[in-house]
Amino acid sequence: MPMTRYTAQRGVALVVSLVLLLLLTLLAIAASNTSSLQERMALNSQENNVAFQTAESGIADAVDKLDREVTPATDSLYQLTYDNPDPTPDRTARTRVQVIGSEEFGNSICVNNCPVFINYDITSSATLDPNVAAAADIDDDNTNARHLRGYRDREIR
Repeated sequence: MPMTRYTAQRGVALVVSLVLLLLLTLLAIAASNTSSLQERMALNSQENNVAFQTAESGIADAVDKLDREVTPATDSLYQLTYDNPDPTPDRTARTRVQVIGSEEFGNSICVNNCPVFINYDITSSATLDPNVAAAADIDDDNTNARHLRGYRDREIR
C-alpha cells in the first residue's frame, strides 16, 4: 500500500473547529445574559409583591382600628422587615397610611338620636427605599405600591 501525501491540506479542520468554538461561546454568553435578566425580573416581581402586601397591611391595620372604634392616626408609618435569601441582606418595607374622615348627617329632620355617617378615605403608600425614615418621606417619587380604600361608619348622636 503506497503512502499518501497530505501536502494538499490547508488547515480546514482548524478553521472549522475555531468557528464552532466561536459559535458555542456566543451561545454561552447569550444564555448567561438571559439568565441574568430573568433573575432581575424575578427580584423585581418579588419586591413589587412585598410592596403590595405592605400597603395592604397598612390598610388592614387602619380598618381594624376603625372596626374596634379606635380612631387611627391621620398620618402614620408602618415598617415590615422581610427576609431575603442569602447572600442578599434583609430589606425593610415602609408604608405611609393616611386616614381622612368627614361627617355626613343622615337626616335633616332628625332632632335626637340622629345617625351620623363618618366617611373615611384611607390611603396606603408603600416604599422599599432604604432612605425613608419618616412618613412624610414617602411621596410619589419613591412609592412602589399605593392602595386606596373607603370606609363608612355609622354613629347615633
